[in-house]
Amino acid sequence: MDLVSWTLSVIDQIFSTGRQGKGDPSCPAGTFFSGYTMDSWQQWKIVCLTTMSVEDAEDVYIFGFLITGFLLFGAGGYLTYRVSSKTWAAVQSIPKLPAMVDGICRAINAQAELLKRAKPQAGYGS
Repeated sequence: MDLVSWTLSVIDQIFSTGRQGKGDPSCPAGTFFSGYTMDSWQQWKIVCLTTMSVEDAEDVYIFGFLITGFLLFGAGGYLTYRVSSKTWAAVQSIPKLPAMVDGICRAINAQAELLKRAKPQAGYGS
């Protein structure tokens, strides 16, 4: 807790000790001077900050939920694509099914023939 309060007090000290140059416009009411920034015309402008209002915080939450929604929608689309591609592969293999069953039956019959030949040689059965 001491680290948090120390960090907040240092941040407050940094922002409260900022000095504006002479001739700079002052910040509007309710804001405070925090520093300078350079605009696209290579001119230094002052930066004034204010605390976030409830409406601003709502906007941040809405934006966060919007981004989260896009990410979830994209992830759902990807998962749907994966499932549909597996389903499509299964549908495409249906015409090959009789040939696969035939190959499996041949392999089983070949093993059965080998076992029939091996039994009398090993002394099993009749």
